[in-house]
Amino acid sequence: MAKVLLLLKQKENRRLLQQSLESRNKVLVVESENELLDSNLSFDLCILDLRALIKVGNWIKKVKKNQNQLFIPFLLITSPQNVGMGKLYLWSVIDEIITTPIEKVELTARVEMLLQRRLLSLELKRKNENLQQLNELKTRFISMASHELRNPVHVILAYSKILYKNSNLPKTKKDDYFERMKSSASKITETLDDILTLSKGELLDQNFNPMPIDLEKFCHQLILEIEVGAGYKNQISFVTKGKANNSYLDKKLLSHILINLLTNAMKYSSQGSTIDFNLIYHKEQVEFQIKDKGIGIPLKDQKRLFESFHRASNVGRIPGNGLGLVIVKQSVDLHEGKISVNSEEGVGTTFTVKLPSVAQIIHSDKIAD
Repeated sequence: MAKVLLLLKQKENRRLLQQSLESRNKVLVVESENELLDSNLSFDLCILDLRALIKVGNWIKKVKKNQNQLFIPFLLITSPQNVGMGKLYLWSVIDEIITTPIEKVELTARVEMLLQRRLLSLELKRKNENLQQLNELKTRFISMASHELRNPVHVILAYSKILYKNSNLPKTKKDDYFERMKSSASKITETLDDILTLSKGELLDQNFNPMPIDLEKFCHQLILEIEVGAGYKNQISFVTKGKANNSYLDKKLLSHILINLLTNAMKYSSQGSTIDFNLIYHKEQVEFQIKDKGIGIPLKDQKRLFESFHRASNVGRIPGNGLGLVIVKQSVDLHEGKISVNSEEGVGTTFTVKLPSVAQIIHSDKIAD
């Protein structure tokens, strides 16, 4: 609801305007100039008469200057013969004039048009701020990518040069070098995949496509892929609980969620330890629990887990780029789900994801407050 400020010296006019406007707007009334100057009122439209204009003209200039190029409309109500008396402030502070006697239809139309211009101005400001944030994010992507990709590229170049110059190296040495090159190549692929995924979600409004899914079968296939391809020697213990329901989820986004959480659990746990993966069916939602007995997450880092590029302070030399959990959070949000974490440093971590069984398509064209 828009806020309309009334600065009218004539009490009867003020009463009639308030009565006319309050059904569709929140009407603010200030009795004196001192009350106005001492306050920090927030409003979307100010309606005033000539007597008020003469006294608060400088205040209006200050308000407009402080709006940082936002449109804040001021509507002057005056008689036809008094229009000329307002020339001192008129064009620098007043956006519209309406002369008495006032037709209710005309007043309503003028108010609605000014409020619409105000709304468009606010939306434009928000979109500009979003664009600035996206540009900053792109810059951080480029900086992070150059940092994350430089080292593995150097490793590959260094070992390929050694292999090229020393063709008679023992097989064990060659195998070791090839393995290191393979590991570096995998890191490059992982980083590029994460950047591409996050860019599609945050910058290009990734498509959201829920469809029927057999969750138990889906999870079994995912576990097999991870155990074969991830390169970790951990076991995943998969358990289902509750009665299976008809789930409609986005398979690609669900893959992002589970793959990132499961590979993180393996990455930050000792080799050979077991990762507990529970699928729990509820009446109108499904719950995924992934529990490890790894290094845990320090309390001071838990509040920043889902920030781009942030990594916990105790990860040491364990590789990573700080994007996986951002992708998880974004994918959960697109399902209108929730994610929580329970972790203790040196003990382990449990991530819990709850998604509605039947996900609804979310429109991404809303302007954030």
